[in-house]
Parts: sequence; structure tokens; C-alpha cells
Amino acid sequence: MSTPRLLDRHPAATAFMSLRTPLIAVAVAGLVAACGGSTVNSPPTSSTGSGSGSGSTGSGGTTTTTTGSSGAVTGAAKTTGDLGSVIAAQTIPGLSPQVTQGLGNAVSGTSSTLNSVANALSSGLGQIGTTPNPVGTTVAGLGSVVSSTSGVVQGLSTAVDGLGSGNLAPLSPVTTPLAGALSTTASALNAGGATLGNTLGSVPVQQITQPLSTAITPLVTTAGLVTQAVGTQTGLGAPVGGLLAQVGGALSSAGTQVGSASGNPVGADAGALVASLGNTVTNAGGLVNPNGPNGVLPIPGLITSLVGSTTFSVANGAPSNSNPLGPLQSTLTSVGLGGDPLGSISTLLGGTPLAGAGSGLSSAPLGSLTSAAGGSGGAAGPLSPLQSLTGALAGAAGSAGGSGGSAQALAPVTALVGQLTGTLSGAAGSTSSSGSTSSNPASGLTTLLGGLVPANRK
Repeated sequence: MSTPRLLDRHPAATAFMSLRTPLIAVAVAGLVAACGGSTVNSPPTSSTGSGSGSGSTGSGGTTTTTTGSSGAVTGAAKTTGDLGSVIAAQTIPGLSPQVTQGLGNAVSGTSSTLNSVANALSSGLGQIGTTPNPVGTTVAGLGSVVSSTSGVVQGLSTAVDGLGSGNLAPLSPVTTPLAGALSTTASALNAGGATLGNTLGSVPVQQITQPLSTAITPLVTTAGLVTQAVGTQTGLGAPVGGLLAQVGGALSSAGTQVGSASGNPVGADAGALVASLGNTVTNAGGLVNPNGPNGVLPIPGLITSLVGSTTFSVANGAPSNSNPLGPLQSTLTSVGLGGDPLGSISTLLGGTPLAGAGSGLSSAPLGSLTSAAGGSGGAAGPLSPLQSLTGALAGAAGSAGGSGGSAQALAPVTALVGQLTGTLSGAAGSTSSSGSTSSNPASGLTTLLGGLVPANRK
């Protein structure tokens, strides 16, 4: 009897053995799912802003950092958001909680509107020099601003509707239609803002805003680079930038202390608002110091720092273009004003004085002068009065050099003449290689003035 029973169990055992592997796989999968997921994620990467990053720690112990910049507008948005939450949590005796909730939602709705304004400005005008159409980006962002106002109106609708309930139910014939009208208006604002944003971001509108962006981008970029060049050339850039950094740091520290001492979210937001203003003062140093905070694009960066942004931060470090007038020069070149329309000015601001002027006088810098003076005269021809003047100055400098301390009397004059003659010598030297001295009356001037430079240094 036992043999048949064993034979009967054999097919069941065989079936169980065939299902063992799938069952083990299902059990392992369930165990992994219970532990928190079926995939292994790589450690998150963090991106930092200019004193504006914010971090949050999740239950798994990982830290996620978001970029952004805290400014006056975003700081006000945070304040109104927390203030609305405080209002919504209050209760007024005799009134429905719906009233305070609606009012709180209306106040909190302004937070979304302020953030939309900040993002429209910072993502457009605040990115001049890095985005192709900053004006178009800011204009298209107006759609989000309009849509965000629907939250304010919807909150008012909720509050008005609450006034017609509870002890104030007799008011419902008035409050109910009004609340319905406000709700309809909120829906219209939401839909209308989306439509407006799509329209302002369309190709026909972008074709209008693109020329404006093309015009203002080199002007704004050049203005920032010029102020930085002035700060660098005068030596005031680093001291002024350091002073602004100290003032900004003091404001930031004061704001932090105010926020921590308040003990409530609204007070903390007020302290953060003061700290953001300190950050803006610090970033203002980028206008004169290219190697400090906000040095890459100082004017757009200052816009972003002032209004704030939830997505963009202020870039630090030196600008990529070392020529202060490079952006404007490129624009002028593109409209047919020559290959180097601002060469002389740009070199005066950023490099060797008069180097651009020398490059502009490439082939015959004194050709017009020599043609007007006469082509048959020699080196002592039409420029002999100037030669006599410079010769007299050279002789005076030489005689003063033998009298000891009195040699410094003509030092300013001889130094000025030396700078002038150095420039003229380099300019006229290029013409001597293309013609003989007999056809170039300036050759004598070049020789005489070139010999004056050593006399200044005795």
C-alpha cells in the first residue's frame, strides 16, 4: 500500500520542484520591494549657487541641493506664503473656518505671483549675455504672472463663500453668486494667462523681441565690462568690491540673527529678506571688480540677485571676454561698420594705450600728411618748425641734466614729449619701409624725435 502512495506523490513533488525557482525569484523580489525599491541609485550630485543654494535631507539620509538666488522679490514671496499659512490656521468666533482659510489662500497666492515675476525677470533680463533672446523670455513669462493671480482670486472666492454659511447663512443669496463670479474669474485668469504665455512666446512675437535683445545685449554687457575695466585700471576695483562685500556680509549676518531670534516663520522670512539684500550689496562689487562675486556678467547678475530666482543663480569669477568693448564691437562689425570700429577705445580701456590706433594706421599712417605737405621736400622740409621745437626741448633737457637736481624741472614736459614721440615713431616707422626718405617728409621727424627719447632718460 505504501508503494502506490509514494508513486502518487511523485508527480506533485516533481511539480513543486519545477516551481521552486520561480517561487524563490518572487520571494526575493518581494523582499527587495519591502526594503525600498528594486533599483540602486547613484549618489545625487549637488549644484551650488552664489550664496543662494538650499539643501534638504530626506528619510534615506541623502542631501539634494537646488540652485537659485534669494532676492527681494523671492524673499517677499516666501514671507507672504508663510503669512498666508498663519492666517489660514486662525479661527474667528462666529465665522466659518472657510473664511480665514480663503483669506490665507489669497495671501499665499501672492507668493506664486511674486515668484513668477522674479522668474520672468531673472530668466530673461537677468540672463543677458547667456540667452539669445532675453527680452522675449521675460515677455513670455508675463503669461505665468497672469495665471498665478488666479490663486489670489480663488482664495477670495472661498472666503466670500464662507461668509454665507453658519451664523451668516442669511447672507448666502449675496455671497454665493459673488463667490461663483470670483471663481469664474479665477478660472479665466488661469486659462487666459496660459494663452497669453503661448502667444507671447510664439514666433511672430519673438521676431519682434529678438531685434531688441540683439540691440541691448552688447550694450548691457559692454557697460559692465567697461565699469570693471575702469575699476581695474584705477586700482579701485578690489578695494571698493571688498568694502561692498563687508557691508553685504554685515547685512546678511544681521538678517540671520533677526530670523533666528524671531522664533516664527514670518520673522525668519523677514530676516532672510534682509540677508538677501546684503547678498545683493555684495554682488554689486562685481561692477568694479571682475575677480570677485558676480564678476562674469555684473549687470544681469545684479538683476538676478536683486529680484531673486528659483532656478538661476549669480555666477562668480572673471568674465570670459577680456576686451571691454568686445560685445559692442562685434555688433557694430555685423552691421557693416568695419572690422575693428572700436579698436582704439577698447585698447585704452583694456590693454596697451594707442595699440588699436597703431593697428588702424597699417600701411601709410602719415600718407595724407606728407601728400598735403608736398612730395618733393626732404626730411627738413615742411615739418622743420616742429623739428626746431623738439630739438630745443631736447637741448633744454640735456643742459638741465648737467645741473643735478634742476634736471627735474623739465621732467613732466620731456616725459610727455617722450610718450608722443614714441607713438609717432612707431607710426611713421611703418611708412619708411614702403618708400624712400625723399618721398616721405616725415622721415626726418621720425629720426629727430626718436633721438629725443634717450635724452629724456638721462
